[in-house]
Amino acid sequence: MLAAGALRDDGLIQEESAIAQALRDAILERRLGPGSRLPEEQLAEIFASSRGRIRRVLLALAREHIVVIQPSRGAFVASPDAAEARAVLAARRMIEVAVMERPCQPLTEDAIAVLRAVTEEERRAHAAHDSVAMIRWSGRFHLELALALGNAVIAGIVSELSLRTSLIIAIYERQNAMCCLKADHDLLLGTVCEQAWAEAGRLMSRHLLEIEQNLDFSSPAPPASSLSLILKR
Repeated sequence: MLAAGALRDDGLIQEESAIAQALRDAILERRLGPGSRLPEEQLAEIFASSRGRIRRVLLALAREHIVVIQPSRGAFVASPDAAEARAVLAARRMIEVAVMERPCQPLTEDAIAVLRAVTEEERRAHAAHDSVAMIRWSGRFHLELALALGNAVIAGIVSELSLRTSLIIAIYERQNAMCCLKADHDLLLGTVCEQAWAEAGRLMSRHLLEIEQNLDFSSPAPPASSLSLILKR
């Protein structure tokens, strides 16, 4: 089974990177919602760390635009408005469609094997009706595509945009919408394996537009999540 990690080079020491990844995962899986307060003292207690290290983690996440630090108020999970949401989604379309249409590197058998393993994990998540795992493996599919066909810089951008998209979905998703359909990923993988790049670009564009069409930008923000209930170990 593949590990569901993320591509990161955040300049943090190992302990700090582990804390940052735990917070990224909670955001990506929508366990930690937009606007949730991230008090240093509470995080230090939850992760058995120091406030200084927690502060470094929060600053790193703020550079990724998934945390906002407000003077005299502290840190919060970002809560993008409709204009920012549309800008993020437009940037994601431009980058991911371009990678499909004009790959930066040849597709290798190892990359295909990883992509197939990810889609298998995603199939298992859907069969088990595990929404958290669905979100995790859906994001991993997009990241592995960027790694297979783009480069490390592009993959880093896609990873950040995937996190920001997760926040956007948490705020604006229409009720009962399914934002990343497994069938779309199967079709994409098939065209990529055939190296039908124009068709892959068309499918990726359609896929990302369907995600946007499942959003309602007039929706009110959901209530902030309880940090201790989500992260207490």
